[in-house]
Amino acid sequence: MGIYDIFVHSHSLFFALALISFILVVVFHNKGKAKPAKILHMVLRLLYILLIATGVAMIIMNPYWATVVKGLLAIWLIFAMEMIGTRMGKGTLTGSMKTSMWIQFAVALVLVFVFGYGVTG
Repeated sequence: MGIYDIFVHSHSLFFALALISFILVVVFHNKGKAKPAKILHMVLRLLYILLIATGVAMIIMNPYWATVVKGLLAIWLIFAMEMIGTRMGKGTLTGSMKTSMWIQFAVALVLVFVFGYGVTG
C-alpha cells in the first residue's frame, strides 16, 4: 500500500463521516435540537478541512483532468452542505431557496460519486 492509497482511504473515510454528520445535522435541526446540531456542524466543518486537505494532496499526486474536475465538484458539494446546515440553523432555509439548495446538493453529490468512483476510480 503506497502513500496515495493511504490518502484515498482516509479521504473516503472522511467523506463517509461527513455525509453521516450532515444527515445528523439535518435531522437534529428538523427535530428542533439546536445544540447537538451546532456541535455536529462544527465537527462537519473539521471534516470539510480534512477532505479538502486529502483531496488537494491526491490532486498533486495525480494531476489528471478528471481529478481536478472532481475536486471542483467536491467544493461545490461542500458549499451546498454548508449552506443547508447554516441556513437551517438560522431558520432562513425556506421556499425556493430550500428547493434550489437541496437540488444543488443532490446534483453535486451524484456528480462527485460519478467522478470519484466512475471516472477517476
